[in-house]
Amino acid sequence: MRTDYQEKRFLAKNREAFIGMDVHKESWQTTIRAEGEEVFHGRLPSEYQALKKLIERLPGCKVKVAYEAGPCGFSLYDKLTADGIETIVVPPTLIPVESGNKVKTDRRDSRKLAHLLERDMLKKVYVLSEEDRADRELVRTRRQINEHRSDAMRQIKSKLLFYGIKPPFTAEQSWSKAYVKWLKEYKFDSDLLRLSLDYLIGLYEYLTSQLVKLTKEVVLLARSKKYSKRVKLLKSVPGIGTLTAIEILVELQDMKRFKSSDQLAAYIGLTPSEFSSGQYVRQGRITRSGNKRVRACLVESSWILIAKDPFMRKRYQELKNRKGGKKAIIAIARMLIIRVRRILLDSEPYLLKAA
Repeated sequence: MRTDYQEKRFLAKNREAFIGMDVHKESWQTTIRAEGEEVFHGRLPSEYQALKKLIERLPGCKVKVAYEAGPCGFSLYDKLTADGIETIVVPPTLIPVESGNKVKTDRRDSRKLAHLLERDMLKKVYVLSEEDRADRELVRTRRQINEHRSDAMRQIKSKLLFYGIKPPFTAEQSWSKAYVKWLKEYKFDSDLLRLSLDYLIGLYEYLTSQLVKLTKEVVLLARSKKYSKRVKLLKSVPGIGTLTAIEILVELQDMKRFKSSDQLAAYIGLTPSEFSSGQYVRQGRITRSGNKRVRACLVESSWILIAKDPFMRKRYQELKNRKGGKKAIIAIARMLIIRVRRILLDSEPYLLKAA
């Protein structure tokens, strides 16, 4: 028996067609609208060929497709774009929400996307090229391995604390070769406790070896022709080294896509939230939406920057006295990304300013 999307009848001809899709691993809920009416609504298997057959039932139509950014990535975008079909990937957090609507289903989501796409009310994410995505994946994988390693380190320390074992090392000496040797040789009363710790130590050492290998690959990427010039420019900023520079670059890529410094700060989540009504205006914490990886890099770098740049240190102290240390360092991070933008756009290194 043929399913609906395989039937030969046309859905629309020589019109604009808007396709909203709710994309999942097993299926794609799909809605097509043309000239203000719904001409198709159904579930497709998660195969591009099935979608292609459906689009073939729109002869002469100018087709536009929208789907939410999510775990399925950009492979669908790549295939549609390669076939000359205009496609946008929508950030879920920026889809208009109806007040009071508490029902969310795949069917409703696809209908909503098609309707909003037809009315030109959807925003889109910037989709990197396949090469740029691969560069970013390498750097992100290194960060993930580093985070897993940190988890293993915390688990080992928690186990020692739980059993009242105090290492004979200062905080600065933690995780040195001598520290790890002591962990391996410590005599426990229980063989099972010794075994448990050995497995965690083995995990820590394995992740450490993988981190070393990945770091070498990331450094090679930073030295490549594609990135070396920009990495050198960013390393002129006190607090930004090779690894931080390449992470910022692979996450942001083309700085020209940000029309202003405010747009860039908003993308990273360094814009204060605001609650305003009439004459009452109150600014809250930063939105924390956007790219958390770059945000983390900037905050880490800002602590070093205020120690080495007299102007930034003075600015930090002024803000700290008025708003507290946390808000002050976030403000410095915002100033830093604005300077990073100018450095990359103007191809000029960072210059220290007098206080």
